[in-house]
Amino acid sequence: MSKLGVCSWILGISDINALMEKVKMLGLDGVQLNGDWSDYNAKEVIEAADLFDLEIFAIDPFDSGPPAKGQANAETAIAFYKNIIDFAVQVKASWVNLQGLAKWTVNCKDPKESWEMLVHCCKTLDAYAQLKKVKIAYECVNRYESPMIHTAQKAMELIKAVGHRNFGLILNSFHMHIEEPDPLEALRKSEKLLFSYQISDSNRSGIGRGQVDFVKHHGVLEEIGFDGPIIIEVVLPELVPGNTPKTALERERLDEEIRRSIRVWENLKEKPHI
Repeated sequence: MSKLGVCSWILGISDINALMEKVKMLGLDGVQLNGDWSDYNAKEVIEAADLFDLEIFAIDPFDSGPPAKGQANAETAIAFYKNIIDFAVQVKASWVNLQGLAKWTVNCKDPKESWEMLVHCCKTLDAYAQLKKVKIAYECVNRYESPMIHTAQKAMELIKAVGHRNFGLILNSFHMHIEEPDPLEALRKSEKLLFSYQISDSNRSGIGRGQVDFVKHHGVLEEIGFDGPIIIEVVLPELVPGNTPKTALERERLDEEIRRSIRVWENLKEKPHI
């Protein structure tokens, strides 16, 4: 059975103990920790996770582009992500999400050079991650958030170019709705490489608030025997695409939307799939 988690950024909580307490209160098994890794103390993260018996599924630096265009090069990008891999090891996270790495190719002269730089960086980081005994993953995000790797097919091409099983991919129902000609086929083709599946409807809200057919998504995940974590990444409609709750009422409403989406997802296990 897949474990359930949440992308930490949607909760808008910076204090690590309060964050972990909220995740536990929502009835989840763990968290994908987003944000700037240097804002966290690894010892405090581990202690908070242990206190609430939670797993840290992944580290996702989220806003992870170069600090300035002039610093966007392979050497600086690799150094940036090596620090994140080190942090992932310290907090016992399963993998590091590299989805922001494409933003470091901004100074490349053409798509071919951008691809070559991305492959080089991923190969170097994969070798480093292997030594550290942590995995790396690439999340397919839409064209409005990243210049490259929008589909599962492109992510699989990247993983093949890197050439190691330590490297997998992450698919998100929101991003797939924008980019994939056939999201169900994307899930099927990703069977052996899929690390996690993220729940977010076509408008970034919870299950049933948009146009994603979660019944069919759930059915394909069962079909391919997927047992990785299911990660919730939903946002209140008026706060879409990336704003977090600021008031007590907004926090309460988001909590209920997360709980409702979890209930619906878990109930799909008992329903026939089309």
